[in-house]
Amino acid sequence: MAVSLGGLSLLATVGCGGADEFPVTGPDTEPISQALSWEQFRSEVYVDPEGAFIVDGDIPLHDEKQLREFYELYVNRGQLILNTVGGADTKWSDTQKLNLTYCVSTTFGTNYDRVVQDMASAVGAWEGVANVNFIHVSAQDGSCTASNSNVLFDVRPVTTGGQYVARAFFPDDTRANRNVLIDRTAFGSLAPRTLAGVLRHELGHTLGFRHEHTRPEAGGGCYEDSNWRVLTTYDSASVMHYPHCNGSQTGDLVITAKDQQGAVSIYGAPGSQPPPPTGGGTPVSETVSGSVARSQEVHHGPYAVVAGTTFKVTMTGSGDPDLFVRFGSAPTTSSYACRPYLSGASEACTLTVPAGQSKAYIMVRGYSAGSYSLSIGYTKP
Repeated sequence: MAVSLGGLSLLATVGCGGADEFPVTGPDTEPISQALSWEQFRSEVYVDPEGAFIVDGDIPLHDEKQLREFYELYVNRGQLILNTVGGADTKWSDTQKLNLTYCVSTTFGTNYDRVVQDMASAVGAWEGVANVNFIHVSAQDGSCTASNSNVLFDVRPVTTGGQYVARAFFPDDTRANRNVLIDRTAFGSLAPRTLAGVLRHELGHTLGFRHEHTRPEAGGGCYEDSNWRVLTTYDSASVMHYPHCNGSQTGDLVITAKDQQGAVSIYGAPGSQPPPPTGGGTPVSETVSGSVARSQEVHHGPYAVVAGTTFKVTMTGSGDPDLFVRFGSAPTTSSYACRPYLSGASEACTLTVPAGQSKAYIMVRGYSAGSYSLSIGYTKP
């Protein structure tokens, strides 16, 4: 089982093409050619109704700037770029993992009860193997949108015409992008799989787990990238393995013994107690501003922080500066714990300080010239 390492590294290469994760209408599943120009590539990438660019079947990119980088790294060059991202896993904190709240939109109409039941089945499967707790906040179902801040994520219908059955998010996504979207074709026949099985796979992403077929052992041209670390030996039957990428699970998508082993290594066994908090510290809020020319880098920090607490940076401004955050040493363009990489100056990073880390660093780099203001919130010793 593979776990993601965070930031934009969650991008998946086009190894399985623009194929559906679990095709229902039989679209083309051939890989996208590496000979495409940017314009050709951009025109062929599916954009879902939420405005996300979909790569590798169910992985959303939420900005054209991210898609352009994806093209330059994985399509245009025809090779994979190895990248170490900050040294911290993309996972929920010990506090948040026990409070994974969600709503299910009533706009599912006649399929609402089915989605509620299938989500309950899927979250129950993960809760049965790891120390995580998903909570359906039904009071928010009538206003279950991407802007609802009363829940951690929303579950909503989408109409893609079968481009994908469902898609989800990773723990480091912003609230607006923390959605589980289910295509209306999911309510037809998915045999031999079920919607509950598909949701088990998608909820694996929400816990930070990558596609198992990104591992080179999978073969079959479905390798994505190396921005992950191994938790178990390769598992072709994993709930996170695409069946059409040499997966061995011919029935429904189920959590295997190795999936359980990997999940426990990250979140602990069900009912286990989290490590005691480090305690102490003083909450601090600071602001800093500046400007950058194109490709110029400006560094801020280090900031003394307490492990297990939250380090949050919100950037506003003009032009197109990019925000980078890293623990332990200053960020670079290839090593960081968070880099939203969005068009414009509005970006934010909210991170839990990893165990063993006591310093946080910030870098602002000019994608194009711009000015910025940073609001920094953290706990100092």
